[in-house]
Amino acid sequence: MTAKFRIAAIAGAACVVGVGAVTAGSVLASGSAVSASSAVTAGPVSADPTEVPCTAEDVTITVTKDLSPPGEFEEFLIKYTAATPETSCTLQGPPIKAGLFTEAGPVPGVVVESDDGMGDPVIVEGSMFGISRLSQTTGDPANPVIPTSIELTLPGVPAGQESREVAAWPADEPVKGSSLYATQITQSAAG
Repeated sequence: MTAKFRIAAIAGAACVVGVGAVTAGSVLASGSAVSASSAVTAGPVSADPTEVPCTAEDVTITVTKDLSPPGEFEEFLIKYTAATPETSCTLQGPPIKAGLFTEAGPVPGVVVESDDGMGDPVIVEGSMFGISRLSQTTGDPANPVIPTSIELTLPGVPAGQESREVAAWPADEPVKGSSLYATQITQSAAG
């Protein structure tokens, strides 16, 4: 019988950490014997997603208009989903350095502000995803320049890793006023 296992030394005793194949029997590591049955894992070992920050390669973003009846504010939803079935990572905080663009460049006279807090960690994997909102005041006049895309930086990405995301803006949806507000990314899941 062949089993996959991991081997590591913890306090001088051998235990399972690296992936390998062995036959039933014992495994020798650093001079200590460990039975293969105690070292068998039930599948691939992955890091706890709360310890792995998402990068731009891990996440796909989409933007839609919130179809809820507007009150004082109208909102656009930014959805952060896993880019691959293997993705398992976290986001924490609001999107930062967000900007709205046309093919010609930035939408003039519009600033996107972000919440300052860190919020709770949001897991991005499988059916679990993050949502943040861009709020605008319903009664403000529409900007005559309609965005075609949004660019933003994911929060908490380690230095040297890609953090910039670009997504299409909902077709023919104007921005109202000169300032939008980006909220914290919160947890959501497909039902």
